Amino acid sequence: MLQTIWSRRHAAGCVVIAAGFLLCGGRVSAQQPAAAPPVDSTRAWAHVTYISGPTVYLDAGQVAGLRQGAHLQVVRDTAFVAELAVQYISSTSAACTVVRSGTLAVAVGDSAAFTPAASPVAAATPTATIAARASSRAPAWRETNRLRGRIGVRYLTSDAGIGPAGVMSQPAFDVRLDGTHLSDSPFGLSVDVRAQRSILAPPDSTHPAPTYPLNVTRVYKAAVQWNPTGTPTTITIGRQFSVTSSSVGLFDGIALDYTERHWSAGAFGGLQPSLLTFGLSDSTREYGAYVQWHNAAMAMPIWSFTVGGVGAYTMGQIDREFTYATAMVVTSRLSAYVTQELDINRGWRAMQEHSAATPTSTFATVQLSLTDVLSLNGGVDNRRNVLLYQDYVNPETIFDNSFRQGIWGGASLNLHGRFRLSGDARTTSGGPAGNARSYTGSMGVMRLTPLELGFQARATHYSGALSSGDLQSLSAELSPFDLFHVEATGGLQTSKPTILGSGIGPSRLTWSSLDADWAIGRSIYLMFSIYRELGSGMRNSQNFLSISYRF
Repeated sequence: MLQTIWSRRHAAGCVVIAAGFLLCGGRVSAQQPAAAPPVDSTRAWAHVTYISGPTVYLDAGQVAGLRQGAHLQVVRDTAFVAELAVQYISSTSAACTVVRSGTLAVAVGDSAAFTPAASPVAAATPTATIAARASSRAPAWRETNRLRGRIGVRYLTSDAGIGPAGVMSQPAFDVRLDGTHLSDSPFGLSVDVRAQRSILAPPDSTHPAPTYPLNVTRVYKAAVQWNPTGTPTTITIGRQFSVTSSSVGLFDGIALDYTERHWSAGAFGGLQPSLLTFGLSDSTREYGAYVQWHNAAMAMPIWSFTVGGVGAYTMGQIDREFTYATAMVVTSRLSAYVTQELDINRGWRAMQEHSAATPTSTFATVQLSLTDVLSLNGGVDNRRNVLLYQDYVNPETIFDNSFRQGIWGGASLNLHGRFRLSGDARTTSGGPAGNARSYTGSMGVMRLTPLELGFQARATHYSGALSSGDLQSLSAELSPFDLFHVEATGGLQTSKPTILGSGIGPSRLTWSSLDADWAIGRSIYLMFSIYRELGSGMRNSQNFLSISYRF
């Protein structure tokens, strides 16, 4: 199902915004140094080719020595931009998430440095050769004073098949701009605006069209930055994402960040926009501050420790006040991230919680590479405040979100850079799944034949207090020529009631999709997708086409 979900789960409830198929570009991350020292010549380079939601795509993969879980340092004009972690990888491309960010937003065309891994693939191409080849197509640092971004048009059709929804067509337009030190000035600009028009055709006269607004324009980012060259201070005014805590998210206001080589500090204040319309609102005010200690940019190992506090107040009353601490470390074998929030209870909250402070939103994840082949992973997640950006939603992603809260552990084997086997067990203690257990096994095969053929398969069995069942999915991908990618996915989910007479019946849900994307040069990006879903008395089909120009 092609749509974006922005979910903000508060202790008092849950608000979910379905914004159609919006390619969200915002992110929440911690503050980092603004300047990068000279880069080690033994490192290889990749480029940012596309950004979709929290995912940053690169033009380097396993052939260049990049591996899943690897970390890269993104730089622009010798300035540190962000640190990326590789989530998914093919032979010539990688999909990453931002784990740390500076005062600049990642933009298409930015360069990312990494140390090639020692493997059979990398051994066939010596590190010096990789670095020399990559440097010939990566930096020369891009010129300063340039505004980067993308302009895109999208068209989505959706047919729910039954009920009042009927057929919907949705043309849309989006603009994203990022630039620093424009025209040799200390000013920069960040803009992210999405507009769409929903045209509804009810299935018959007995189902009138819904009355919600058909024309929607949402501003995800609209901010001006002030950062004189060579100074550690950055002031950002406008709509922006908090760099202090993922529980804050968007706000309209001002942020001050000060960055030195081994520490950073900052503060912010502003108003929460309306969660339904993304319009201006003065009902909730937020304030916060943080201090962070970290390694120097481009240095290894990567580590940081952050402490801060945030207060939110609605109509003059306390909404939430909390402190938080976050720690992160990345070495060649270990990757760990831990965060803990502590709610401060005053006024009505003290009477409600019956304590002065309440630990909330614990999250920890660790991955340990015992060898180049075998790695272990585990974690715990009981966060009550979570921001989710998902450009692609289907029964598989919905299932994983419902099992988010809990404890998990697993292991994975990576063989010859082409085969991956993994398994994990998870105990869920909260969220939509309730108390449940699940066991998942997956297998991946990639880079077969000159067409870069690959397969991914997954099987999950779960049992809970109300229902139990299975989920299977299979996908195949290939790249018949450079920068063109095609992927087909299908899945089946079945469930049955755990207790007879509970009122929950058996269900069967199938889905399938076909996706294709094509990067023409470094400027034009085309994407096409077909999605079908059937089961439990419902049917849904969606078609999507987009074209964007990146500069």
